[in-house]
This record gives sequence, C-alpha cells and structure tokens, in this order.
Amino acid sequence: MNYRRSLILLYLLIYGMTNVFAQISMESQPVGTSRDGVLVVYGSNNIGNNRIPYERISGTPFWKTHYIMATLIDRNNMVLGKAPVKLNLYTNEVYFTTPKGEERVAAPGKVRKIIFYKDDTSDEILAIFENNLSIIVEANPKAENSSYVQVMNTGDVQLLKHIKATFVTADSLFGTMKRYYFSEHVAYYVNNKFGQIQKLKKLNKDVIMENVNLDREAEAWIKQQSINFKKEEELLRFLEYWNGRKKS
Repeated sequence: MNYRRSLILLYLLIYGMTNVFAQISMESQPVGTSRDGVLVVYGSNNIGNNRIPYERISGTPFWKTHYIMATLIDRNNMVLGKAPVKLNLYTNEVYFTTPKGEERVAAPGKVRKIIFYKDDTSDEILAIFENNLSIIVEANPKAENSSYVQVMNTGDVQLLKHIKATFVTADSLFGTMKRYYFSEHVAYYVNNKFGQIQKLKKLNKDVIMENVNLDREAEAWIKQQSINFKKEEELLRFLEYWNGRKKS
C-alpha cells in the first residue's frame, strides 16, 4: 500500500514539474496574445469581444519585448525549469520557448516566481518577479494569473514595483476609426521583515518614513548622500544602506 502511494506521489510530482513546459499553445488560452498575431480583448465598452491584430496596437504588454533566460519556480518553491522567458504584464501570462524553439505559455497559476538572468550563460540576476501578493488589485478581471510584482532589492525592507499594462481604446482625431494602445501604470509597495505589505501613495521621504524609523545616524547619512526619495534608484540606495546597517 505504501509502495503504491509512493508511486502515485512520484507521478504527481513529475507531472507537476513538467506541466509548465507542457505543449500548451498560446491559442488555447482564453485571454492573451496568440501566435496568429492578435490580442483577444473581452468586455471592452468600445469594441466588445474582438480579436485585434497586434500591428494595430501601439506599445507592448511585455516587460521586455525579447526573450530572456529565466528560472521558473512554482507555488511549492520547486524549480520547474530554466528557459527563455517573456512576461506579459497585461494578461500576467508567462511565455517561454522550448528547446525546439516553439513558443508556449505556462499553465495558469503554475508559476509563482520568475528569476531573470543578465544573459544566457550567466547566473547574475537581472530581475525577480513574484505573484503571490494578495494586496495587488487586478486591473484585468479576465487575467487567469495574479499580477507579477518586481522585487527591487533584498533585505528586511523591500521595495516592490507593480508594473501593470492596460489596454486602451480611443477614437481617432476625426472619429472615423479606433486607436488601440497599451498604457503602463506603476505602483510601489514596501514589504517589511514581518511580511507586512503597504502600498505607497507616492515616492517621497515622508511616505517612506511611515515604514522606517530613522535615527540620527541614518538622517546624517541621508543628508550626506543627498538622497532624493522621489527617485527609485535613490530610494534603493537608501534601502541598501538601511538593510545593511541593520544587519551589522
């Protein structure tokens, strides 16, 4: 009985690990881009449920337009595999290519974490995305996956960046035809060492200080470094200092 149960568990484990890279064609997904070059749009007040050729849509829904080598991790923190990957920020779909060069899309809800690398042969990390944050409100109700959020740094206090692509329709100048384009909206969150996530109304020092209790030493460092908390890269410099100092 135990032997039979072990075989069943082994089968489920192997199936779960390989299912992300299973032969799931892009056309089979209820939302997203398909290989015939169209975007399926549901429930728009302007256009109804239409298939719109990509060449008619300005901009891109992808984080990067080209494939980047990445490791995919599931909700049990198990590595699913490593492959060239693109992340669709409109549908929250994870695209990848097989060793044969075929384009596929991961099964909905399968990929929790994506680790992008700087190049195909390096383990140096370019960016990390996760999608298990319940605080994120979905802008696209038809998306089968929850939004992926970029984890901008490591340490006790983390900055999270939510880049959401939205599909927009508008009338042309003379109202004779529709214009379609993707628009990017960015929101920031702070995640502390207790896993408490708070949305930032905007980037400035006062908002950041609601999540970090500064002392004189930190205030002096901020002044010396002329940190501008309205800039993402400057805020990350401060968090690197803060997290490093708190560990020492």
